[in-house]
Amino acid sequence: MNGSASREEEGHGALILKAIAEGGLGFAAQWIHDAGNVGKVFYAESLARVTDSDGTVHTAGTFVSLLERQDRWFDLDLRILDMVLSDLTADEALVLGFNLSATSLSRRDRFADVFGRISRRPELASRLIIEVTESYPVVGASIERMKMIRDLGCRIAIDDFGSGFATPASLLQVPADIVKIDAAFVWDNRQGRDGSDSLSHLVGFAACFAPFVVVEGIETSSQLDVAREAGATHVQGFLLSKPVSLAQLRRYKRKAVLRGVE
Repeated sequence: MNGSASREEEGHGALILKAIAEGGLGFAAQWIHDAGNVGKVFYAESLARVTDSDGTVHTAGTFVSLLERQDRWFDLDLRILDMVLSDLTADEALVLGFNLSATSLSRRDRFADVFGRISRRPELASRLIIEVTESYPVVGASIERMKMIRDLGCRIAIDDFGSGFATPASLLQVPADIVKIDAAFVWDNRQGRDGSDSLSHLVGFAACFAPFVVVEGIETSSQLDVAREAGATHVQGFLLSKPVSLAQLRRYKRKAVLRGVE
């Protein structure tokens, strides 16, 4: 990174931190839909957002990696978790996904903070999905910690599968309820010589390890058709719904119900 780019990144980081200090941290929520009936929703993923003093909304992709490099992200992650738990308390029909990095799982102190918050609210666990983002290999103690969270009643989702550190061997050990296929595999679906396609193979593989397989990044009707043909149980993307505030989400008057959970 050259000096100009570095200064620009530092400036953006300072802007984000200032906005957070002024109360600008929040999250938007995006539905995960049933692939066969997109009017039926599974749950909503919480996606971090920061609104600065000018009213500009910054999505997580513009600041998470920066704050992670500065080792500042985890504290903000906990604040998002607190917001999610508060919203679950306020709305008994709500089911939310919360993104937790594999890096946080790998550190005992950080995991203790997350586990403590969830364990103090056991009545909310069945409506909380922990989406593990694989910026770090999920091995050893991290797998045991995922099992501990699952034992509280939460469901575990492996996020962006195919683009992170998940391997076939690791999925044999991970107690996943949901596997989310990275959007890249529906955007660039390769055809094999036998007429099969890469997305179908990946969905079929994921289905061996989890009862629910979500294909992310659905932006066109043809991509929705491809995801259905591949065997996805659920889909997510701008074609179906955009990330919105919880107030807007509630106006849809839909209830996200986890199958198999009373």
